[in-house]
Amino acid sequence: MIQTLRSRRVFWFGLAALLILALGWWWTSARADKAAVPAERSLVVQRQPFVATLTFAGKIAPGDAVSITAPFDGAVRTIDFAYGARVAAGDMLLVLDTQEIAATRNQAEATWLKAHEPADDIANWPRGPEVAAARRRVHLAALELARLEREARESRRLLDKGLIARNEHDGVEQQLVAQRMTAAAANEELADTLARGSPAAARIAGLELENARAGLRRTETQIGQAVIRAPASGVLVAPPASGAKLVEGPLHPGTRVTRGQLIGTVARDGGLSVTFEVDESDVNALAVGQPVIVTGAGFAGLALGGKVAAIAAPTEAATGPTRFVASARLDPLPADQAARVRIGMSAAVAVITYQAPAAIVVPPEALIGAAPQAKVNIRAAGHTIERQVTVGRVTPAGVEIRAGLRPGETVVWADPAAPPQQGTD
Repeated sequence: MIQTLRSRRVFWFGLAALLILALGWWWTSARADKAAVPAERSLVVQRQPFVATLTFAGKIAPGDAVSITAPFDGAVRTIDFAYGARVAAGDMLLVLDTQEIAATRNQAEATWLKAHEPADDIANWPRGPEVAAARRRVHLAALELARLEREARESRRLLDKGLIARNEHDGVEQQLVAQRMTAAAANEELADTLARGSPAAARIAGLELENARAGLRRTETQIGQAVIRAPASGVLVAPPASGAKLVEGPLHPGTRVTRGQLIGTVARDGGLSVTFEVDESDVNALAVGQPVIVTGAGFAGLALGGKVAAIAAPTEAATGPTRFVASARLDPLPADQAARVRIGMSAAVAVITYQAPAAIVVPPEALIGAAPQAKVNIRAAGHTIERQVTVGRVTPAGVEIRAGLRPGETVVWADPAAPPQQGTD
């Protein structure tokens, strides 16, 4: 009897333990299943502005700039400017020594004087001394020829009468032949002399004189430019570090410059730009005229507007991907803002590559699949259904839906990033 009671007690204790274990397993599984269910999120779609941008690192650069170059070869005499300083139109920047250009000017004047004499001679050539001398020689040769012809006729008459010897008459005939040749040569010389004063020769002499006169004027103008002044008001910027015909090292009195050498550029007031490099993977998304928004640590709190102005050829790189150089022209700034933005400051350039004023936009996580088979979940009348949509531009902030959704519809999606729902004990 006692053994039977003990057996029953063990059986009920075992059954209770199994029930407790089963209840614990069910409770744990229920909490785990409940925790694994992600939170559901929803959005009532409405039309809203949609913007797609690409951001690049760049630098503030001169926009509307005027180059300052050396007008002639020479040494710097005095300097009255500093790079980075603001200058006004007409301010004296530097003075060049004119010793070399003065010698060049004197040589140009000598060339002009030398060219002036033949030009005057050609202009009066038909009445000039050379033509007059040639005409005199022709006239004298003609007179001598006429005299010898008369003498030859008289000699023939006397020979026929037997009054002179044959050899005397032959001598007169030989003189006549020689004089005829002399007269012909004199006429040829006159023709050649007149030809030297032809319209073509006069044109050549006139051009040589004009070239000499232009050279003289040019050197005189260059001497007048020995004092180099600011061509416009703005900030005087040093030449770039690379390129042809640039000033090597800082300018100081005695530095030699050559004609056409870049001394600096004046960035006009109100004219700034920003330059930035673009990877080849992004260059096709850019186009001239696209709006830009420029920000920077040096002018914190300001957002400068502008437009893409140019996309240049790729820069040469020994290794790495090809990079293009682009520039954007900034809108004119008020005086207080312009004082904060300086050339050379680093900047972040956000190029607006696409914008729609009234687009339907959903979060990227609401999209199921990818174009052209993208879908979203729609809740209507308490039911959730999948609907295929046409996707437009995609940004990290949202996806443009061009077809398949209407304003007012509710899009739902599971948010796996949300914290799990907690059960109640």
